Amino acid sequence: MLRKTFYLAKQGFKRKKFRTWIMIMSIALACSTLFLAAVLSKGIQYTIETARERLGADLVVVPSEARQEAESAIISGNPTAFYMPRVLENQVGRIRGVKLTSPQVYLRSLDAPCCVAQVALVGIDSQRDFTVTPWLLQKSGEPLKDNQIIVGAKVISAVVGIPSQAIGMRLVFMGKPFSVASILEPTGLGTDYTVFINMNVAYQMIQDSPLYPVPVQKDQISTIMIKLEDGFDPETVAQDIRQSIPGVEPLTAGQLTRSLSRQLQGLADIVYVIGLALTLLAVILVGILFTLSVRQRMREFGLFGAMGASRNMIFRLILLEAILIAGTGGLMGVTIGYLAVYFGRDILTAFIGNLYTWPGNPYFLAVAAVALTGSLLAGVIGGLYAAFSISRLEPYDAIRRGN
Repeated sequence: MLRKTFYLAKQGFKRKKFRTWIMIMSIALACSTLFLAAVLSKGIQYTIETARERLGADLVVVPSEARQEAESAIISGNPTAFYMPRVLENQVGRIRGVKLTSPQVYLRSLDAPCCVAQVALVGIDSQRDFTVTPWLLQKSGEPLKDNQIIVGAKVISAVVGIPSQAIGMRLVFMGKPFSVASILEPTGLGTDYTVFINMNVAYQMIQDSPLYPVPVQKDQISTIMIKLEDGFDPETVAQDIRQSIPGVEPLTAGQLTRSLSRQLQGLADIVYVIGLALTLLAVILVGILFTLSVRQRMREFGLFGAMGASRNMIFRLILLEAILIAGTGGLMGVTIGYLAVYFGRDILTAFIGNLYTWPGNPYFLAVAAVALTGSLLAGVIGGLYAAFSISRLEPYDAIRRGN
């Protein structure tokens, strides 16, 4: 009996092909939009969590007047240059709750043969650093040499594509050749677009380059990375630093990722709203079109009843047709959504922001299952009214109305 019902449902599925495909495509559009919204939203959560974890510092102290530049450099890796007296690091280190400090100095790369655009160069004290070295793909245990660099994941992927082939590669910055010592894991931060060198080399490069736009001395730094003692609140320590040391602005990890979170979450919310609106329209459209389609086949269903088909069978037949339409639309929607992510990943990433981190394949499968289930529910809801109305008619009434 089930096989016969399924066969009849498939035959009904083939009737009125244009109207049927309108229903299928409306469900597919809603399903693919919700699929993309769910993937974007999960990726946003993962990006924010990863960014906070891999920032490596509980606080970042920058010059007060350079706060926006600093946020842009840390979050997006934009090349910039701002400086403050290095003596401030000692003052910060005496604040209660500060466990470790590590200075950094930012440089603007005048040219970078490896890359299309300018690259952010950052000088670090590799022996004291705790924000960069923990994320090395290959840890040698030796301090960074003066002729070596540590390269962010996005920079090296633009150069050779395969990180394992980049170790030992020769790159030139500001006229000085360097050897790639190691590559950083993707962090979801500006670190991915940054090249790190020893601080003493950074100062020397500035002195040796007559074209460098900002004069920098060895007693100047750009940022102070801070790791706190266990149990100390970053906001409280930040407030103590503001009150004790004028001219600096301490930024917490939450502050640095908050703007990124608002930017990305706003986009996901827009996609969600569009997806939900399309889903509602799809349910309404399927309900209306399916009801019209079924009403045009009243005589057919009346003849089924006259030949012995029960009301339950007719109800199941109509509902099964709706499920077939919804299931086909759901599969198409999930496929379209996945292909949009797979083939348009680079375009979407550039549109959303280069720091966006995509979720893994297990999440894609979970979202696909949920989206397909949702599409089936939409089909069931859209077909219930038609199934109830037709199955309650007596065969004679259905045949007469069909005529």
